[in-house]
Amino acid sequence: MLTTHEAISVSMADGYARASGRIGVAYLHTNVGVANGLAHLYAAQVARSSVAILAGIKGTATLPHRALTTSPRLLETAAPYVGHAWQNLRAEDLLEDVSRTLWHTTVVPEQPAILTIPQDHLAAEAGVAPPVRWGARQSPAAEAVRHASALLDAARRPVVVAGSDVARRRAEADLERLAERLGAPVFVESRRDLERWSFRTDHPLYAGLFEPRAPLLAEADLLVLAGMPTPLEFSAEVPALPPGVPILHLSEDPAEPGRRYVPAGAVVGDTAAVLRGLAEGVRPECVPSRSEWLARVRKDSEERRARWEAEVPWDGEFSAALAMRTLAKVIGGERLLVLDAVTSTLPLLRFLQRTRADSLFATASGSLGWGMGAAAGVAMARRERVLAVVGDGVVQFGVPAFWTVVRHRLPVTYLVVNNGKYQAVVAGLVKSGGAAAERGEYPLTDISGVEISALAMAFGMKATTVDGAAGLRAALAEDQGPEDGPRLIEVRVNDRLWQ
Repeated sequence: MLTTHEAISVSMADGYARASGRIGVAYLHTNVGVANGLAHLYAAQVARSSVAILAGIKGTATLPHRALTTSPRLLETAAPYVGHAWQNLRAEDLLEDVSRTLWHTTVVPEQPAILTIPQDHLAAEAGVAPPVRWGARQSPAAEAVRHASALLDAARRPVVVAGSDVARRRAEADLERLAERLGAPVFVESRRDLERWSFRTDHPLYAGLFEPRAPLLAEADLLVLAGMPTPLEFSAEVPALPPGVPILHLSEDPAEPGRRYVPAGAVVGDTAAVLRGLAEGVRPECVPSRSEWLARVRKDSEERRARWEAEVPWDGEFSAALAMRTLAKVIGGERLLVLDAVTSTLPLLRFLQRTRADSLFATASGSLGWGMGAAAGVAMARRERVLAVVGDGVVQFGVPAFWTVVRHRLPVTYLVVNNGKYQAVVAGLVKSGGAAAERGEYPLTDISGVEISALAMAFGMKATTVDGAAGLRAALAEDQGPEDGPRLIEVRVNDRLWQ
């Protein structure tokens, strides 16, 4: 499938890989194409996505020289973002190298891989294509499971954080069973770490989004990181986990437990197998002693929800937060979502319902524009309409996606939250408390002036603009099925920031 920019190719391959469970492949053009795709290759790496990059490069005779679109260190450029980097050396080995590159994307913990292919090798006689192997998953060590089960049995105030690997391995039911046997509250990864949603919001043990600085979490006596890497640090001054709380880390990557915090216990292995092993190993008779703790966490969750609803009333000004609360109510818990709206994502997640397994894809990479192409890849994989919630800045990074979704009539609805600003920069300036915050003037953050609906229509896409909750509800009600091609809903909101 043709795209008109390499960043879109890479994010499409990423979205396809995540939503299909297969390998997403992007073919890029020489060093300039690889450079254009690196930001979203980083997004795929953070999400542990099976993405293979094939890059055509100039013929071998030109590579030692200063030739057009060549770089003698191209693989070094991509190396920080992949788990395997190789250049095809002989034409007769090309198909074998391709097969090996695809295989490397499936080796747990999954990472992208890159293969560069000289132009003259593409023109040579092809060899025999070997079958593509798939990486094996690791069973957890019995001793580690026993130790972890003992930690869980001893805990009286445990907290479970559902990581993206739970959804990746289709292990939501396994996590539910473990949590029910523990009688423990379950949080979903924080906004900064979320790549996939892994626990139903209608489950009685669901406790909301994980917030490391929440006062109640400091009282936990065991924090279970279930199927997730060590949380990403935003700054050294802000703890990524509640200080002093013992950690039980369940991970598929042996390098993760202890990367930042020394855990009280760790189990390395396939997420589904680990969760099943622990569910069998714990003693359900310990559950009654945790009922008071569970009730306190539930009450705290309900109070937080009530506070958010009071801060974002239905009759309030039409801010991004109110638009996201309206969206969450209208779409319910089943809609297939891709999120790439930097400052609107947190308000949406606070109000969002999720009752369908593995139906939300996001990025913790900070790579703006990722959602524009990723939504197209998810639509290709799932063959149903995808709702992509993106910011106005994200659109300006990902405009080339419009051409591809229109040309191939992909069922993507882009819902663009347009506040005319880089609100993440505003938030940073507010937090710094400097002169900009004192004056209420934030330089180099105004990106207004683009008629986003008109831009989409210029590519041949159906588009509409709304500027209130009623208009948003009406536009969402008109959203059609997968056969109706792409459309865009531009939601104009004020610039009030709510975090």
